[in-house]
Amino acid sequence: MAPAQDLVVTAGSEEIPTQVFPAEGDRLIVWLSAEFGSTPRRTALAEALSHRGVEVWLPDLHAAWFLPVGRYSLNDIDPAAISALLDDAISRSGKQVFLAAEGRSVALALSGVRHWQSATPVSGALGGLLAISPRLFVRTPQGGEEAEYLPIASASNLPVYLLQPEDSGGFWHVGKDIEQLEKGGSPVFLHRLPDVADGFYARPEFTDTEAAMTQRLPAILDQAMEMLGAYGGAPTQAAPLQGEAGAPEAPHNSELLRPYEGERAAPALQLPSLRGGPTDLADLRGKVVLVNFWATWCPPCVAEIPSLQRLYRRLHGRGLEILAVDVGESTQTMEAFLRDKPVEFPVLMDNDGEALRRWGIYAFPTTLVLDREHRIRYAVFGAFDWSSTEVIETLEPLLNAGQDQP
Repeated sequence: MAPAQDLVVTAGSEEIPTQVFPAEGDRLIVWLSAEFGSTPRRTALAEALSHRGVEVWLPDLHAAWFLPVGRYSLNDIDPAAISALLDDAISRSGKQVFLAAEGRSVALALSGVRHWQSATPVSGALGGLLAISPRLFVRTPQGGEEAEYLPIASASNLPVYLLQPEDSGGFWHVGKDIEQLEKGGSPVFLHRLPDVADGFYARPEFTDTEAAMTQRLPAILDQAMEMLGAYGGAPTQAAPLQGEAGAPEAPHNSELLRPYEGERAAPALQLPSLRGGPTDLADLRGKVVLVNFWATWCPPCVAEIPSLQRLYRRLHGRGLEILAVDVGESTQTMEAFLRDKPVEFPVLMDNDGEALRRWGIYAFPTTLVLDREHRIRYAVFGAFDWSSTEVIETLEPLLNAGQDQP
């Protein structure tokens, strides 16, 4: 196997530095990294694929446009750049090319393919898309909101092999992702990856199970390309796109809870509690309730637990309750996790994700704040310091509104 090479792909006025891992086989993967950039472990994965005879190109989109890594960092990249990468890979190699993309770069990949189809497609040259943990929303729903999909999600006819880790908020809604992709005519395969979380093959921190799955991933991707190849490649004509729009702007990040748009009564919530039998949200009417959806494999979820505990101790006596809803994990896992953690608020077990779906949760952690009448007043996706002055000041009016209630 030849050593890795550096290549520059020209896309309009921009130059995209690309690391190439040559191989003797007849397949090539153009791998778009996630919005948080590439990592040494992803490079190791590319080397493992090249050992199996699959050539891999790793374009550095962040470097080409001088972009800082971050959740919405790839929003402004012109899909024509992905089209140029495909053209270059096809013309230079003569191989069947596959796109691989992760997270929010999946939408960019779909848009790039559509641009390529509308320009100078080569019949059968593009085999399909390997989509890992796709994020096809305009923005992450803040809890209770209906997910708004990007227009490109339903305007693709490219064969797609979707790899979805089960320890992920996206796992519980992967059926909706498939439904959107199939609207445009994409044949979609779903491969569920048990006991691993998003980015398991790229993160610097990983479990033994994730390390084992990373070792298996080259073989899984090889099999995926075999299945996609049976479709004869991407159609040369793009699927119709209704209401084509540009990439969404990143929402403004704030330490404060976001006011919930409109008035909505909280859905029912009846779940077994880890310590204390079944819990029914209806029994807490008259209290301000913070409902937190989380999982132990989610680092931001774990990081915010101490501040949730501080908030609980400070405001519980004034009528605040916290319900921490763990999704998709066993009682044994949760008991082991909490053994050395002084958590006093109830932990509820949503083993089958039924409550997550009913409440409209798409990512972890997602937290909703209910007033004393159990109307949703605030919602937030992401972790922060729940014991901060800003949060306390936001909750004060809700607590003061019913101090005369039991």
